[in-house]
Amino acid sequence: MVYNSDLFCKKCAQQIIVPEVVQEDLLSIIEEKLKKAGFYYRVAYRVKSVDSIVDKLRRKEYRKKASDNEDKKMQDLIGIRIILYFEDDVSICRNLLDTLFIEPGIWETTEANEYEFRAMKVNGIFKLPGYLAKTIVNPLLKDYIDDTFEVQVRTNSFEGWHEIEHDLRYKGSAFGDGNEHLARKMNSILATLELCDDSLVNLIEDLGHQHYKDHNWSDMIRCHYRLKLNNEDINPEIANILDNNINLAKAFYKFSREKAITKLWNNTSDRPPNLSVNYIIYIVNTIGPCNDKISEAFFNIEGKLGVDDCNNKRKKFEPFKRLGTYTVFKAETYLDTSNVTEMDAFKKASGYIYAWIKSRYNEALDGLPEYVNNYSGNEPGYSVDIVYNEKDMYFAQESTHIDAKIANRIWISKAVLKKTSDGIQFVVSNVYAEPKEKYRDTDNVLFSRPNFYGEIADNIGICDCERLKENVKCITDSNYDEFVGLIHNANRHFPVILFIGNKEKWLDKFDIGYFSYLVGYYAHIRIIEDLSCQERFAMQYHLDMNRYQDSITVLYAGEEPQTSYGSDIMDTTFEVIKLEQKKYWNENGCRAYRRRLVADIRENNIK
Repeated sequence: MVYNSDLFCKKCAQQIIVPEVVQEDLLSIIEEKLKKAGFYYRVAYRVKSVDSIVDKLRRKEYRKKASDNEDKKMQDLIGIRIILYFEDDVSICRNLLDTLFIEPGIWETTEANEYEFRAMKVNGIFKLPGYLAKTIVNPLLKDYIDDTFEVQVRTNSFEGWHEIEHDLRYKGSAFGDGNEHLARKMNSILATLELCDDSLVNLIEDLGHQHYKDHNWSDMIRCHYRLKLNNEDINPEIANILDNNINLAKAFYKFSREKAITKLWNNTSDRPPNLSVNYIIYIVNTIGPCNDKISEAFFNIEGKLGVDDCNNKRKKFEPFKRLGTYTVFKAETYLDTSNVTEMDAFKKASGYIYAWIKSRYNEALDGLPEYVNNYSGNEPGYSVDIVYNEKDMYFAQESTHIDAKIANRIWISKAVLKKTSDGIQFVVSNVYAEPKEKYRDTDNVLFSRPNFYGEIADNIGICDCERLKENVKCITDSNYDEFVGLIHNANRHFPVILFIGNKEKWLDKFDIGYFSYLVGYYAHIRIIEDLSCQERFAMQYHLDMNRYQDSITVLYAGEEPQTSYGSDIMDTTFEVIKLEQKKYWNENGCRAYRRRLVADIRENNIK
């Protein structure tokens, strides 16, 4: 890359577009966890202004040879600030944030010493989730701005002073030469704020100890754990157990806040629990004292650890938007006529498609024929058009319907069966349309083939040069040449996925059978177990001869082979996103590689 400071201008920076979905999803991912963990917190979000982008690029000289930032890019185009109310929550929150995204944060903190006081800085740089990074438009400065975002963690006391210090001391020189006595006063104020943060925690902890001595168990729990709990009082049965076992009560008072908060943070339930004194005692008991009487009491208590009802907030009206269309599945195959006539295959396949249409649209549209035939009909939200010519072996359908759950989304399914010189061609596409600003990234959000595609594949068979099956075919010397012919067949549309490995090791964890079930009707799954055959393939396709015996090679039509070796597979991480449920987590190793490979195959399918 050639360094070009002429790009560091307003005109280039103004072309950067960070869509609202980045703010919506990042805040949703982070706040879901902060709420579950019970932190007292506030969150702020910002995208760097055009002037700030230009100023920082010029000042830091990113990518300039022989500069301090030669190998760096600007990392804080997007910033999130988490303001916490208790000083000891800062380190806990930082550690938990490291578990949330695909990689731990790269943190920069203020080095404290005994002679100087200054605003405490805890700033972390995180990789943006891949699907969000793809939504950002940055046509001219992508070589200078990274696909990362900054998280700043502050206490409520220091939050305002960080802004002042950043502008007056970091960006300028207001506290420079000649103003040392004022800089000292500023440091004194910061020292006071630090003391206030520390004193507040100690005061509430001391208050909790007094409640422990007074057997006020509810207030003891509230003071020690300092979480945002509801007003529900301790259950009398639980209180009675603690009254009769002071050592047990002490165990709850002394238990690590961080462990309790981590347990809450890692809760994967779709609906958060009622955060109450009782619930805190419940979860602490499961990871700490494990007292049988406490466990039995909670088993007998019904409705005390319930879940908040969903907030049915009235949705704000939005004007109608132009819809974009997004493909979620496509296939161009042929029916397998090795065991039936072409006419029989055509009629059976037409019947499966029409049965799917009739089962879905029978109550929405009038006049659908009993059996497959020409038809055209539409009602608000639904339409079906069918052309059927049995003599010429031609069938085509296009159907649309509104999504039953997601507003402003319409589904469009198309299927064609037609007689060609090569057989009965079977072409399918599945598309949805929705407002463009709602679109995320199809490979992470949706992949959906119509049910009739699988039924036809199961009961008639579909071919992409060879019949596609949801299982693994073993390659040996006897069928190796046939396998190579499949790889180089110009009519092949779907990828070939070849496994070379020891089933006793990583292949068992990968679960190749489940993988074949997932993609077997739009990919050719093969495995080579014979050692001489493995070597033959490795030499022919230029694999690493030291590592090929544990590998996966993907051969997309018209592209060079892509091989991943054992270490690549075991070191894989993958972001799992379920946006409709606002769920986000990471997987590692073989399962992560399988998810990534499935996502890659599906993304390739819809290109």
